[in-house]
Amino acid sequence: MSEEELEDNVAEMPLSEEGEVDADQEATAPVEPKNIQGKIKTLRDAIKKSRWNVFLLLGVSLVLFGFALFPLTLSVPYDDLWGTSEKDMGYVWGPSSPGEDFLDVPFELEVEIVRAPSVADNVTLEVYVLKAKDCLDLSVSELEVIARGGNSHNNQFQSLESPLEGETYTFDFNLDMGHYCTKVQFVDSKGETLKQNTKLSVNGKLWPNQVVTGLPGIVFLGLSIFAFIGSQKKSTKLKSILEKRKVSEEQLILEAVSAEKIAQGPAGPPQSSSGPSGPPQKQKSGPPQSTISQDSNTSNRSGPPPSSSTEQIEADNGQTSESVSSDQSTFEPAGNGYFYRKMADGTYEQVIYVQSDDGTYIPYQQ
Repeated sequence: MSEEELEDNVAEMPLSEEGEVDADQEATAPVEPKNIQGKIKTLRDAIKKSRWNVFLLLGVSLVLFGFALFPLTLSVPYDDLWGTSEKDMGYVWGPSSPGEDFLDVPFELEVEIVRAPSVADNVTLEVYVLKAKDCLDLSVSELEVIARGGNSHNNQFQSLESPLEGETYTFDFNLDMGHYCTKVQFVDSKGETLKQNTKLSVNGKLWPNQVVTGLPGIVFLGLSIFAFIGSQKKSTKLKSILEKRKVSEEQLILEAVSAEKIAQGPAGPPQSSSGPSGPPQKQKSGPPQSTISQDSNTSNRSGPPPSSSTEQIEADNGQTSESVSSDQSTFEPAGNGYFYRKMADGTYEQVIYVQSDDGTYIPYQQ
């Protein structure tokens, strides 16, 4: 293989490698931004779904709590003939098991004494809640005896001695699932019902859905809280990604601006420094013309210098100096081997000197 072919191969190799690197960079460069954009979009969709889940679960829990806390009301009529307020409550539903437990259905009776018996002493207000389908059934009397014993949860009894006319009293019960009837009356010390000149106003409130819908409402409320926490975590993650992306974009912008400035180079060509306006002037050959003036009373001289005055100047270490002092005057070179004599007062003598072989200065003579 010749040297020219070898050089051609060496010159072609970097070009192909650079081409491959550029192609790889162009192929892989957009991958990261696309991944970030996809991640941001996924997080935003997830946050949106989480917030909708929070609203949905919270709404369902509020509806369930509304059913649980909203009571069923009932009015118990007063029978003037028998002197009692009786009503069949119907079927009370609920998930409670037999016996007293936290799953029992709350029942509240409000008894207003519209007109109390005329008997002043030993008046008792009795309230019964009996597990029976019909309050007129003959077996109700037996259930009243069981209720007064206080050992049955299905048949409950409460009483109030010496009730006052115009007052309202509240009685609370907890019932198991089943059919119930309620009965309210005045009795004397012998247990006989006081019928004459009495009147009662009885109203009841029943919460059969407190357990049925209350527990699911608590579950949905907990789920809504967890959904809210998950939404907040995703929002925090998205905020962190956006902040990092903002910082990276600012860095890329700064780098792009710096690279653009570097690529553009300086703003313009360097300013030209002030130099000579033209080529140096050639010095005239021959003796220099005297152009320095003395005092105003001294006239300018023209022509060759006189031949009368001479001055000797000692050379410094055998070298010819450009200016030599004598009698406080100096000789300054004027070019082409001619010298001017500068006096002590700063004026120039209008005589042109030349330097002899022994280093002394003598007036120039044509």
